[in-house]
Amino acid sequence: MISVLVADDHTLVRRVVREILERAGDMEVVAEASNGLEAEAQAAQTHPDVVLMDLDMPECDGFEATERVLACSPESRVVILTASQQEQLALLAIQRGAIGYLTKDIEPETLVAAIRSAARNEISIPGPLATRVLAHLRTLTLSGKLREVPPADFSQGVASRSFYYKVQQRLHGSALNLQNLSRPLTEREIEVLDLIRKGRKNREIAQELNIAESTVHKHIQNIFEKLHARSRTEAIYLLSSRG
Repeated sequence: MISVLVADDHTLVRRVVREILERAGDMEVVAEASNGLEAEAQAAQTHPDVVLMDLDMPECDGFEATERVLACSPESRVVILTASQQEQLALLAIQRGAIGYLTKDIEPETLVAAIRSAARNEISIPGPLATRVLAHLRTLTLSGKLREVPPADFSQGVASRSFYYKVQQRLHGSALNLQNLSRPLTEREIEVLDLIRKGRKNREIAQELNIAESTVHKHIQNIFEKLHARSRTEAIYLLSSRG
């Protein structure tokens, strides 16, 4: 049974999503949250397999909430469910650690399939949007400006003006440091990062390397610090981008 936390500030959306997922037969909604801080608290308590996360929420938006959830429940997988089809937002969410990005106009079957994919540690982005995200990522990578996202009209499909401005600040005010590492990764940290790349969870990494799970967690924190990364996805990408 796949355990799911649904985070959305609209009660109706949470209710409909719960009905869809529970009809699937292999999923259980173990908690709901109406804002990002509640999502963090519920994730810390329930450690769900998948967190279905809206972006535009009060108290704490979906970007920050994704980071908070993964910090307190690192084995959870975050899938964004939002109204916006902007590829820049999708890329930003993935860089924050999300493994999927869905829009609210999808069919129920697509939502169910995405949750199952996330539980298998597989990325899920609908075809047309995925194409735009990859094209955008390729452009930024070739130009050497991974996080210097060009201006875009994020007000299209974004509910609140305050959220729009927060997105702009995140996109333009958090450039990654892609210079040479001042503190190189140790051999053990590289082993841990390679297992993360292969989709292993902390418990599985500990078993394969014959070390304590708390030690794995410490290695991951060191990796994030050295690579200036905020998530597993970002750490893997940064390592590959350094050659």
